[in-house]
Amino acid sequence: MSDEVKVPYVNETCIGCGACVAICNEVFDLDDEGKAFAKEGMDSSNATGIDDAISACPVNAIHYKD
Repeated sequence: MSDEVKVPYVNETCIGCGACVAICNEVFDLDDEGKAFAKEGMDSSNATGIDDAISACPVNAIHYKD
């Protein structure tokens, strides 16, 4: 496992299904329009479940920032 800190983000293709929130609500939430976003300050160093949320996204809207 890499020690590199990875920061997740959700792109505009999000359909608001809430799978990421159900899996990893410490990192992901839904905005007022029902679209997911990654909470500020959350990354792979302080949260678990991000990779599971990425895998569960039906439209592949969650990625790590480069």
